[in-house]
Amino acid sequence: MEKLTLAARVAPDEDGYRATIDGLVIDGRGDTPGQAQDDLVEKFVSWIQARDGEGKLEAELAEVGFADVEESTELELEFVE
Repeated sequence: MEKLTLAARVAPDEDGYRATIDGLVIDGRGDTPGQAQDDLVEKFVSWIQARDGEGKLEAELAEVGFADVEESTELELEFVE
């Protein structure tokens, strides 16, 4: 099984912390870095489920530069500095 690791980052913002995924328009927010990470993970899982249910996941990932993603590809987030 192939694996695609997406880089995610947490940074302070005016309301606490914001977590983002490189290349995707998904963000999580929280009062602490951990809360922002948890919120991002929840939103990422929902994003995957919605697109997978519509049969659009692979196409949307390809549009943002993640080619060769197949239905069996495992997606994971890696929080980086």
